[in-house]
Amino acid sequence: MREKTRELRRQHILAAAIKVFAERGFHRATIRHVAEEAGVSDGTIYNSFENKEALLLAVFDPTGDAKPKTDPAASVPPTDPSETAGLFLKRLISQRWALLTPAQLDLVRVILSEVLIDERLRAMYLDKVIGPALNLPVGYFEVLLAAGKIRAVDLALLSRVITGAFMGLVLLRLLGDPVMMTRWDDVPGELSHVLLSGLLPAGTEPPSDVPH
Repeated sequence: MREKTRELRRQHILAAAIKVFAERGFHRATIRHVAEEAGVSDGTIYNSFENKEALLLAVFDPTGDAKPKTDPAASVPPTDPSETAGLFLKRLISQRWALLTPAQLDLVRVILSEVLIDERLRAMYLDKVIGPALNLPVGYFEVLLAAGKIRAVDLALLSRVITGAFMGLVLLRLLGDPVMMTRWDDVPGELSHVLLSGLLPAGTEPPSDVPH
């Protein structure tokens, strides 16, 4: 019961931090502002988070574990490469898409504007947030590559193509693109399909001048 209470308090503080950071920006926000929003003392926050930077990282990784994660499906040998890779991609993208609530999008808008001008915050964001996101799918694709289920590919580059496409679509939403505003829920399926199958009709070979 004590552990459950501690976790509920932590999630309550994180919700308050999202609101405060989104409204004030990371640098103008203080632990006191977050504490007031959460209705707790400054000390209560410091019991769970070392400083404001640690609180920011926890907002982007609410499980409290910023280390690279391995998808459970990676341990299951795929029976059909196309379907398995497609299911993995759609699940990977859908899970992250679902985290982008309106409040989280407001926070992303603020944080992106700050990391572009603050070198220390940018390095921290790359290391603790973007790094794990890039590493997550690599282990799974290594399994498929070793089994000859997918073509030889630079996995480091592949993970950046996936992440870059994801972030670009989020940026379009933040800029107010009308298609992203109205078709937001359709993105995971479409993006995973394009990444896996491309744009050519089924059974069509790519032109000889297109690398593959």
